[in-house]
Amino acid sequence: MQAPTAALEVAHGRIDLDLEVGQLRLDVLSDAVVRVRFAPAGVDMPTFQSYALDPKTEWHGPTTWRVNDEDQAIVFETAALRVRLEAVDGSMTVSDLASAAVLLDTDGMWTTGTGHTVNLHPDDRLLGLGDKALSLDRRGHRLEMWNTDAFKYKRGTDPLYKSVPFVLKQRADAHVGLFYDNTWRTSFDIGVADASRMFYHAESGALDLYVIAAPTPIEVVEAFSEITGKTPMLPKWALGYHQCRYSYMNEGEIREVAAGFRDRNIPCDALYFDIHYMRGYRVFTWDHHRFPDPAGLMSDLEDDGFRSVVIVDPGVKADDPEYDVYNDGLERDAYVRYPDGAEVRGEVWPGECAFPDFTSPAVRDWWGGLHRQLLEDGVDGIWNDMNEPALFSVAHVEGSMGAEEAVGTIPDEARHDLEGRGGTHGEAHNVYGQQMQRSTHEGLLQLAPERRPFTITRAAYAGAQRFGVGWTGDNSATWDHLKLAVETCLSLGTSGMPFVGADVGGFVGQPTGELLARWTQVGALTPLFRNHSAVDTPRQEPWLFGDEVEEVCRKAIELRYRLLPVFYTALWRAATHGTPMLRALPLVHPDDSTIRHTDPLGFYVGADLLAHPVVAQGQTQREIYLPDNDGGWFDFVSGEHYQGRQTIWTQTPLGRIPLYARAGSVVPLAPVRQHTGEPVDRLELHVYPSSRGTSQLYDDAGDGHGDSWTARFDLEDDGNDLTVQTVLEGDYTPEWSGWDIVVHGLEDAPSGVTADGLEVEARWDGRVARFAAPVGASLSVRR
Repeated sequence: MQAPTAALEVAHGRIDLDLEVGQLRLDVLSDAVVRVRFAPAGVDMPTFQSYALDPKTEWHGPTTWRVNDEDQAIVFETAALRVRLEAVDGSMTVSDLASAAVLLDTDGMWTTGTGHTVNLHPDDRLLGLGDKALSLDRRGHRLEMWNTDAFKYKRGTDPLYKSVPFVLKQRADAHVGLFYDNTWRTSFDIGVADASRMFYHAESGALDLYVIAAPTPIEVVEAFSEITGKTPMLPKWALGYHQCRYSYMNEGEIREVAAGFRDRNIPCDALYFDIHYMRGYRVFTWDHHRFPDPAGLMSDLEDDGFRSVVIVDPGVKADDPEYDVYNDGLERDAYVRYPDGAEVRGEVWPGECAFPDFTSPAVRDWWGGLHRQLLEDGVDGIWNDMNEPALFSVAHVEGSMGAEEAVGTIPDEARHDLEGRGGTHGEAHNVYGQQMQRSTHEGLLQLAPERRPFTITRAAYAGAQRFGVGWTGDNSATWDHLKLAVETCLSLGTSGMPFVGADVGGFVGQPTGELLARWTQVGALTPLFRNHSAVDTPRQEPWLFGDEVEEVCRKAIELRYRLLPVFYTALWRAATHGTPMLRALPLVHPDDSTIRHTDPLGFYVGADLLAHPVVAQGQTQREIYLPDNDGGWFDFVSGEHYQGRQTIWTQTPLGRIPLYARAGSVVPLAPVRQHTGEPVDRLELHVYPSSRGTSQLYDDAGDGHGDSWTARFDLEDDGNDLTVQTVLEGDYTPEWSGWDIVVHGLEDAPSGVTADGLEVEARWDGRVARFAAPVGASLSVRR
């Protein structure tokens, strides 16, 4: 090939191009993932291993690699992409090789190296960017990445608690992910300054962009999870109902709440201990006046099926000379300091605090080990809060500032270890919470290797899903926040964080009974299902709002426990493939014009259930949009069949959750239990006919790292015979003694039913056929 004017080096899967304004490097990591780095003139190409990247992912370059020079441009092709790179300014066009659809069109490199411009198609929708208090499409908004304690936030408040600089740009025929891996304060102007452009800008740091192409939006998200990592398999109890409050003030209150659930037969798996369990809010301590026997309390709760989760904040009380945790950290030089060596001090709940530097491997190891006594006391999970980090005020101790200044977080100039290379808080801020959760996760894994860690964080950066789960922060008890709960959970799933939830009922304020009931129904369909309320609000256990609300909440929670096999299978898909547990409709149906133009707030729970929960006050009937699906949809409760790609009206009295099963699916349901530790004797499999379809079911011991078991159900229906071929894999033996099969969509009683080729007796109730089958059996139903 002819060399263009700019200096060029080409190797297999790599292009280095010297522009007038700096050096541009493209690494083709796979046929569909291209990493673009730019260092302005006089600046070295960054080599630091980002905190976002999963160290377990190995890239092997493109399988096909062709490079040509075309009129001052470098053009290369992989098996999936065609990329044209202008040699003059580094502008780039990325196209799908098969369809020639343009996925990405950018302007040239900014001279500062801290910005990037993407040209937008009129039909482009832009999803992602983490927990933004907005509808799913970010177009028309200017958004910032800077982890912030956004107490009592409202729709439009920005920034919030998590920074995930990943955008999914999609239209009907073209889908591409853009991950701008930069931990400094960054912003995205998406069609505000110029309706046809997206402007990305970083306060500092180099441009480090991953361009991620895939045939479908879901596969783009899965490929993003290849880069940043996947959520681990969590203990099965993590999927149960959790009850929390700031705070249950003493042992008596915790025991009272536990008894309230069991006496009323309302399922619950976990109870939370907020900051009042500690002695003066000192982390890794117990207030023995409020909780005189923590180990005995934990043991009693465990005997009754409850797991215990305690809060641990990053602030370490620094003005108590007798406090061992602070003194130990001081000896280890574990705390964040100013450039002059003075310790950063700030006011948080315990008073004056120091802050561990979680970007230091030694500090992470130390902090992780501090959880030993909590685990020995019987604690099951750790809740990391205030880790943006959030400070009430900050003072420069033994240095030049002297006076306190209300800044909300550690000052930018403070120094961090950053894995030994050193840097400022301006660079470390957005990963502080992520690295705290990492320290917690790794510490629990080290202290109890036979168990799966459960950690929950408020602040996060891209890749935090490798270390546990998250929630959407200090929301409010309003109907708009209920809608935001759905939107933020779907957005976080699109941003690579699949296991999330919002505080059921709202953290700030007091919900009405109707709002709590509807929020409990929504919570039953989100991965993290936790009711939480603030200290200055009335308590909001489900039985405190009258008999009707208690019964509606009980039924919603019972539905969650019936759906546990669905959620556990979705968790497995997230852990192995990076698939969102909840799937926004645009991810599944990008070419559906109704979804694109009306944005119905429905979502998939796993692969086979479509949810349209009620999020508006007084809504006793509503429109439901059912997208295209071969064979249509079945109402989950009534079994009524509907064709796809239509809008229907449905009645939504307070006790109803609009939920629909995909025709062609096999949906597993468990019996109602009071907690996940109770055994399951038999599992129900609900079969929804269509010409063909595939579903999956996953199981294992629910904790630990042993064997697993999967079943793949391949369904076919030719109008005469409905068959389900079951393909099994794995050495684990599920606890179920058998399956109870429920076949929907039949007009009459079947003329014959077999399980693994053996005739079995079926019961017909005029609506469904029911019969028993061994675990793992293939099924046949003749009309």
